[in-house]
Amino acid sequence: MAKVAGILSLFLALGLAGCAGQFPPSGGPIDTTPPKIVMSSPASNQLNYDSKVIRIKFDKYMVERSVESSIFFPPFELKDLQFDWSGKEVEISVSKPFEKDRTYILTIGARAQDQRGNYLGRGFNIVFSTGAQIDTGMVAGRVYAEKAQPYTVAAFSVGHEIDTLRPSIAIPRFVTQSDDSGRYVLQGLATGKYRLFCFDDQLRNFIYAPQLDHYSSATHDVEVKQEGRTVDEVNFMLGIEDTSLPQLYSADLANDGLLLLKFSEPIDTAHLKPSFFVVRDSATGDTIPVDFAARVESNEYNAVIGTQTGLQLHTKYFVTATDSIRDIHNNQMSPHHDSVVMKPDSATARVSPYFFNFADSLKNVTRYDTLFCQFLLPTINGIPTKPEVSLLDSSGGRMSGFVRRESSTMFGVNLRKLPSSGWYNLRLSYHANLGGLEKDSVVNRRFSMADSTRLGEIVGRVSPVSPNRKIVVSAVARGGKVFYVLADNEGKFDLDGIPAGNYTLRAYYERGSRIKYYFGRSFPYRFAEPFGVYKDPVKVRARWTTEGVAIEMH
Repeated sequence: MAKVAGILSLFLALGLAGCAGQFPPSGGPIDTTPPKIVMSSPASNQLNYDSKVIRIKFDKYMVERSVESSIFFPPFELKDLQFDWSGKEVEISVSKPFEKDRTYILTIGARAQDQRGNYLGRGFNIVFSTGAQIDTGMVAGRVYAEKAQPYTVAAFSVGHEIDTLRPSIAIPRFVTQSDDSGRYVLQGLATGKYRLFCFDDQLRNFIYAPQLDHYSSATHDVEVKQEGRTVDEVNFMLGIEDTSLPQLYSADLANDGLLLLKFSEPIDTAHLKPSFFVVRDSATGDTIPVDFAARVESNEYNAVIGTQTGLQLHTKYFVTATDSIRDIHNNQMSPHHDSVVMKPDSATARVSPYFFNFADSLKNVTRYDTLFCQFLLPTINGIPTKPEVSLLDSSGGRMSGFVRRESSTMFGVNLRKLPSSGWYNLRLSYHANLGGLEKDSVVNRRFSMADSTRLGEIVGRVSPVSPNRKIVVSAVARGGKVFYVLADNEGKFDLDGIPAGNYTLRAYYERGSRIKYYFGRSFPYRFAEPFGVYKDPVKVRARWTTEGVAIEMH
């Protein structure tokens, strides 16, 4: 009997433990539906709320920690909140009383998760007031990004201190998160002007982390003019913001008298000049003039410079990259890391004399691709080289007018009007004097154009247009390849000769010489460029023109 009683006691203990833990029932089909909030106190838009406790009830059992870490409730920090769970309901207590006659917004982030692993899926706002009035203005829009996930949209009131705002430090008062399709609604706004930005919040603390989070500014400040009205179509298209200043890491003597410079990040090649560099003898203070400079395309972190006179071995030199140099995001050289010391005892670094940006026997090249070669030896043993780049057809005949010199080192192929049949050969030849011996060197790369019978066309219009501003239209294939074209002054565009497939079409204003979209800057704050995204994917068929694609800019 004692043994039977022990077994019954064990079953009873297990049953009571199951009730206390409040586990969800097991069995049946797998639940994949997102959880929902079925009740909140205060209710959204409730007035005259006078309690220090907020209650939220879900329709499912939640992972408690995921909910608690997803709560954003300015001006309170997470340490100011206490959570008390009972089944599907959580009670949130605040450590200090609410202010009188103020609108509060409690946000539950989209990553709050139920015990089946289903996410809430979008940010949920509970807006309430401790007075007789409540701020009911709203801003809505969509976030366009490669990855389908929730993104954080935050806003600051535009005041006298707005120019010193740092979103990486300041905690926004107004915040929400988009759903997986990118749509969001920001609630609880009073009449006035707001500055918005968007990021993916990888640290999940509702504060922007530069160079970690994807980011975009809004295209303009938003003005809420009337309570209860929604300002719509405030959209974002994200990218990675580079805020670090480029640094010069090292300088080494390379073959044929060149200096190989290594930077912390890629530098702007379009405006690189010999005058941007200074080489100085540390003993005499004499400056050795630089007459050649180029980035090394085979390694975008490197550049080479050549001096008018050779450098002496076992002599210390200071090599400086001036503040005229910018990285590809237009950040200026760091003044604290713009010089290095070099004392060569031999030519230890090696620089390849040439570089092609494509492999031999490349197939299916379109006129939207970029093919080029780079030649990096202006002299060999003090004798000037004579590089020549030419394009040959499949029979070996020279094709004139299809090679253009982009810079002192770069030669590009004009693919726009190249016939789409047969193979072509890009040939680099140069004449060198090697120790008194004359030598001609020849390097070839073959490629073929895509078959025109497998290509299609998209014709459309972008509106509205802006005088003296160019509009870039991009077609993004499912595999990630992007085709660019400029719209004309009336907004008309023609994406002719692109491979059959499905494309996402976007349009945006060109900024300077940037072909890629400018998504703004967090500090000092810069607006993103206006853009538009076509509502549906566009299907391109071979030898077929898809017409009537209208893209509206916002």
